Amino acid sequence: MKKLLVVTALLLFAGIAFGQTVEKSAGVENPYEGAWEVIYTKFVYPDTTIENNQISNPNVKLLTKKHFAFGGQSGENQVQGGGGEYTYDGDTYTEHIKYHFYSGMVGNSLEMKSKIEGDLWTISYVFKDDNLSIEGTETWKRIME
Repeated sequence: MKKLLVVTALLLFAGIAFGQTVEKSAGVENPYEGAWEVIYTKFVYPDTTIENNQISNPNVKLLTKKHFAFGGQSGENQVQGGGGEYTYDGDTYTEHIKYHFYSGMVGNSLEMKSKIEGDLWTISYVFKDDNLSIEGTETWKRIME
């Protein structure tokens, strides 16, 4: 009976300790989660560079724990958007694109160099396919509620 009580106590202690470990690791903050508004873009194409630090049309990116979606006005009668899932590891942020205004992006994963400083998030990337070659840099500002 004494052995049974000791084993039960150990299992109970292990269960409590395991539960606390899971709870603490589940509580790790995701630095990307939230709402972001673009404040700077630079796109380098083979024949031109477009840089913009005065964004007249809002573009917002929303991120949950594992999904992202973005959308914004692009001209008078055009809205651009996209989304899917994302992963991150250190200074690498990767979007796994499920839908996008440029169909060549759909089904691709776009790996980006990423840096968050305070409420600013800067990403840089290169994307190339048969029809498009672009080097992009974007800075997003966290939208505070």
